[in-house]
Amino acid sequence: MKSKILEILEKSEGYVSGEVISKEIGISRAAIWKHIKKLREQGYEIGSKTNEGYKLIKTPDYLTGFELERILFTDIIGKKVLFFEEVDSTNNKAKQIASEEKEGTVVISEVQTSGRGRRGREWNSPKGGIYISFILKPNIPPERAPQLTLVSSLALAETLNSMDKKLDAKIKWPNDILIKGKKISGILTELSSDIEKINHIVVGVGVNLNTDKNALPETGTSLKTEMGENVSIKLFLKLFLEHFDLVYKEYITNGINKIIERWKFNSDTLGKKVKIIGMNETFEGLAKDIDENGALILKTGEKEIKVYSGDVSLR
Repeated sequence: MKSKILEILEKSEGYVSGEVISKEIGISRAAIWKHIKKLREQGYEIGSKTNEGYKLIKTPDYLTGFELERILFTDIIGKKVLFFEEVDSTNNKAKQIASEEKEGTVVISEVQTSGRGRRGREWNSPKGGIYISFILKPNIPPERAPQLTLVSSLALAETLNSMDKKLDAKIKWPNDILIKGKKISGILTELSSDIEKINHIVVGVGVNLNTDKNALPETGTSLKTEMGENVSIKLFLKLFLEHFDLVYKEYITNGINKIIERWKFNSDTLGKKVKIIGMNETFEGLAKDIDENGALILKTGEKEIKVYSGDVSLR
């Protein structure tokens, strides 16, 4: 109901009477006043004049879940957005609520106090970043869950490149996004399943959006640094969540093959000689391809092997 009231106010350059709003959405003028009051509490500046009605003067400068929900045009992703000023980890929060929430619910925070990367490593979450976790419930076998990392990394790389082609964002296997060789984002995919059925998948995406240079390691960069100006959090999230929705729907409808083709096109790893440090082994060779579940196919001498995880560096 609040969204409908805002839509009416946004369409009008002047004041809109309570009577007009009441007729258009079918609620009493007293109910409209209550919704206006709540909108003001959420940061919307709404003027009112006796005998004239209401006028939207300004939307909040800061992000709210409600504000993001109402500007998104998606079918699955972001129908519900939970925004927190600070959490220990958006993935932790998403996992806590995943069983009760619908697919596509998104948890977002500007600050993480205990962000995590792969293998339980601490994920540096400085001010200026944005941290996003998607709750997904695809009807696929559990062994295909790693495909969601491919889906997510492709969606983010394509979103960044749509903002500015000069960025030339690339995907570093298995789960990083680079700009000019420097890391701007990392992805963590976590699975909850039975033997044959997925309960939910939580995909966490951390992006250095407006992070200052001095808060990042030399190997890192931010969108602010690369574009030379502050980036609107609201605009970035709208673009990313809408594109994620498109890529995810394509995956659900048509499978992984076309996604993999686009992933390869955006890859920073394939075709290069690499060194991969795994949990117990180190591999060296030519990064030749990836399989349907995202394993890296490495040519070492006369044979090819599949590597499922590890830290990649160029030889």
